[in-house]
Amino acid sequence: MKKKLILGIFLFMGVLSFAETFVSTEWLSQNKDNIKIIDARGKAYKLGHIPGAIEVSWKSLSDMDAEFGSEKWGTVLEINTLSKKLNELGIKSTDEIVVYSKTKGAWGEDGRVYWTLQMAGFENLHILDGGIEKWKSEKRKTTFSKTKYPEVTNSMVKWDNSRNITTDQLIKEFNDLVIIDTREGDEYLGATKFGEARGGHIEGAVNIPFNSFLEKDGTLKNFKDIEKILKSKGIENKDTMKIVTYCTAGIRSAHMQIILEELGYNARNYDASFYRWAALKTLKLEK
Repeated sequence: MKKKLILGIFLFMGVLSFAETFVSTEWLSQNKDNIKIIDARGKAYKLGHIPGAIEVSWKSLSDMDAEFGSEKWGTVLEINTLSKKLNELGIKSTDEIVVYSKTKGAWGEDGRVYWTLQMAGFENLHILDGGIEKWKSEKRKTTFSKTKYPEVTNSMVKWDNSRNITTDQLIKEFNDLVIIDTREGDEYLGATKFGEARGGHIEGAVNIPFNSFLEKDGTLKNFKDIEKILKSKGIENKDTMKIVTYCTAGIRSAHMQIILEELGYNARNYDASFYRWAALKTLKLEK
């Protein structure tokens, strides 16, 4: 309720603040001793990271052992497995957490980890606006020393999949949805650069690359600019408009889902995404 009230005040004023979710490098610098920090870049963690950060890639929280192109591959781990993983990482739903990654030439991995933790019932979450590039550009300290948090118990106290949609649900609700393809334009038009079974896009989907919401320096664009992008694609902030975002494996689309939700849109992320849709040859694609 508090979040919606704050959002409404900023909308009334004609501006929007993402301060609750997207925090600045200065904020993190001042508060990093009181929070837990997640580096979502994967192996790049070893090349230097923000002091106090632990390495948590999106893959480590996803089912990478399932058959490629199946409904489970690359989707969020089953509840008990995810809970065990979070316990081992030393993070729990009552922690205040900041997630960061690269912003240039990346896939919004910080958004995917953030979105996964939301599913696990975490609420006090933030994303570092501008990512590691902005942190380094300001000559802030990095380290090669690995951080490990003490293991915890009961990291996950509830499960919330309200921000996700499965393939079966997508098929069932198809005619009532506005679908956003968050991949690059060439992928939307048919390029298969990552092992997709087929090229093209889900029938009727509009193309809005996830990084079109970012400035050149990797920080988030302001509300008015994002609204213009959405309106140019016929997407308006209406309660009756149900939005689904997708990409190749539900990473870029998770990042966009977070932003859309922050702006008050009714949006879900299809985490099985195009890998699964393209693998089901009975489902239509367009180019």
